[in-house]
Amino acid sequence: MADLSLRFDEVIEENYDRMLTRIREFAHATPLPERVSLEIGSNRANFLRQLAQRHPDRHYLGIEWRKKYVDFGKVNLLEHGVTNADLLQADATLAIPILFEAGQLSELFILFPDPWWKKRHQKRRIIQPHTLDLFAEKMHSGAHLWLRTDVGTLADDFRVDLDAHPEFELLPFEEMPLEPYPRTTREVKILRKGLPVHTLYYVRR
Repeated sequence: MADLSLRFDEVIEENYDRMLTRIREFAHATPLPERVSLEIGSNRANFLRQLAQRHPDRHYLGIEWRKKYVDFGKVNLLEHGVTNADLLQADATLAIPILFEAGQLSELFILFPDPWWKKRHQKRRIIQPHTLDLFAEKMHSGAHLWLRTDVGTLADDFRVDLDAHPEFELLPFEEMPLEPYPRTTREVKILRKGLPVHTLYYVRR
């Protein structure tokens, strides 16, 4: 059962209940394999789709809050014949406790998340001590966590929280996979502007 304390303050009860129903219906209709690679904030699913095409032996799931992007992403997967990836419209902190068993996640991608600039909104950032506890529970030992952002101060804040967590260890640049990961829609735009991208690569102890 989901931890009710993890929801956004602004989500009214009706929408919250509807989202929980959607998550449970997805869980019943779409049994997930023993190992899953998860992307939080999958946007139009370009990254997820390309990764699934490269690794047809793996299963990928994208969780995205905005319905229009989930609808677009599902068409994206369908048009490219991708059968080893799926999308769910949900708040990830609600969906993850319901969908995954302990140790089921082998990869977690959090790419260019909302920085939530205002101080009063920073509690909504995806990397928080309590969300890291949740991720650590659902990731198996040796699973990898990828973070990318174009906001340097956000990368610094994420690293502070991750370095303080006993279940995550920062891996050096030379231990990153030699195969480059696909670029997200936002990353392509950032690189075209000549702006830096900050990457954090952690392993679940």
